[in-house]
Amino acid sequence: MTPAPDTKMTEKLRARWRSADHAVVMQYDEYYELSEKSGWRVTDVDWTQLVEDAAAGRISTFDREALLATAVIEHGVPHYAEVWSRVHRLRDDWQLWQFTTLWTGEEHRHSYALKKACELLGMTDEIEHQLTQVATFPFAERQKQSCPDDCYSSVPGMLAYAMIQELATNRFYTLAAKRATSPVLKRLLGEIAADEMRHHVFFRETLRARWETTTDPAWFREQVFRAVQSFKMPHLIYGLQEAFFEGGDWNIGIEMKIQLARCFSFDLELLGRLMRENPVVEPVAAA
Repeated sequence: MTPAPDTKMTEKLRARWRSADHAVVMQYDEYYELSEKSGWRVTDVDWTQLVEDAAAGRISTFDREALLATAVIEHGVPHYAEVWSRVHRLRDDWQLWQFTTLWTGEEHRHSYALKKACELLGMTDEIEHQLTQVATFPFAERQKQSCPDDCYSSVPGMLAYAMIQELATNRFYTLAAKRATSPVLKRLLGEIAADEMRHHVFFRETLRARWETTTDPAWFREQVFRAVQSFKMPHLIYGLQEAFFEGGDWNIGIEMKIQLARCFSFDLELLGRLMRENPVVEPVAAA
């Protein structure tokens, strides 16, 4: 992976984010081809240059904190696969079921790359205990329990959760990439951000498409509403790296609230209720 300028992301990455965010009703095969065309591989990363960046003092305190925190949370990929395996009637939705298998693999790439960066920079010992905590934590069970009405065991509820989570994750990685001082980390975090935006778009458009074909709009609407009301990012479910993620400037802001409101605009009744009762969705987006 060729180092990028410190001051801005490459045009390639920005174009990739734009193309992903403007995707429409994407079937699995279309997503797969998009992933193959615009995806990246761990072997693309210039790991030798990362070590040289460290030796030259180009790894900032923020870079280290971001790597450690994300390596811990991304370590839970098998749990995230289990979260989807516990969704009722997922097997009846072949397109979505296929996507979740590919999504898991792409998330594992993030996990592997972040932990490899930590290892090369000699930081793994700092998080070894937390990695073990993640591996042994009953995440899927706790994630389902976080919605008292079991909304995360339904397809619409879980789609809503994943859509929000991927958008929030994209926001973090985007801002982290902009702040990174190492050119290699800037590129790596930018690539992960682009992946997360593609994931968000797929979940968003799938949620909209399933709404259009549901035979029980009232039930569907309630599942989505409950999912938004109960939403917690993975680090809050684990109870790990909370100080880093909650203390940064990447928490949900006005732009993200507006973006989320647009995500739920397929049902104006749902949108209105969310704007009245949930701080995650920003009212001005209704205009």
